[in-house]
Amino acid sequence: MPELPEVESVLRYLRDGKPTLIGRSVRAVNIVWSGSISAGYGDILKAGLYGAKFAAIRRHGKYLIFSLDQPGEPGKSLYLIVHLRMTGRLYLVSHDNAVERHTRLSLMLDEGLALRFDDPRKFGRIWLVQNPGEVICGLGPDALTVAYEYFAGAFSERRRQIKPLLLDQSFVAGIGNIYADESLFRAGIHPQTSTESLQEVDVERLYRSIRDVLSEAVDAQGANIDGVFKEGGFIVTVYGRTGRACPLCGTAIAKIRVGQRGTHFCPSCQHLQIAGKLNS
Repeated sequence: MPELPEVESVLRYLRDGKPTLIGRSVRAVNIVWSGSISAGYGDILKAGLYGAKFAAIRRHGKYLIFSLDQPGEPGKSLYLIVHLRMTGRLYLVSHDNAVERHTRLSLMLDEGLALRFDDPRKFGRIWLVQNPGEVICGLGPDALTVAYEYFAGAFSERRRQIKPLLLDQSFVAGIGNIYADESLFRAGIHPQTSTESLQEVDVERLYRSIRDVLSEAVDAQGANIDGVFKEGGFIVTVYGRTGRACPLCGTAIAKIRVGQRGTHFCPSCQHLQIAGKLNS
């Protein structure tokens, strides 16, 4: 599933690649499968995108937010918002290329290009809005740029197991199963540890670990776990490595379920901490 680093890689590819999406105008809209368009936005998307020009792209958590200038309306923008979910993929091709089996949306652009959204599992969603807050208002700060003061303060207000908290997008946005496991391993914190049992030094270490892991993954263009992001070069240390040796101590990586999610950790490096004590 694409998480923050993979979505950031998509952003940079569309914004900085050659050809770039920036400055391209939409000439035609082909909604191949309407289920990818969030309920009630289909007609709005078709009418609003025609003639619009891609002016900028940004990311918040796992959401891509495209700013589009409207023809004949200087200063007025619409926002195309895309959540890739499990298998979504955005890419530029020649508009002469045949629509693929899993293509759900195709935007014909100027200069012979097309922006395609493919999604084999059909979980991805697309919106077109006047205010991005209509879609992302419930999200916490972006996990890559969140300030420590917010992180520590919000952390202290929540009493729950640490792994489900990291996956809660209203806490911080962008962390999924892969990078939650990797960050907790880097910080030496057991995924079932409760937030109230952690000391300030633990919270500081976790904050640094999240920032470091995400930054390294962004630099590596994400992780190629399921074949969706084939260019991803981030090497996981615990995620998906059940039974393999921990790179630090050699103990076999274990897999348990935490908050109904498969969770990977090292039993030796990540002791369960309870009320300030270590449970070995």
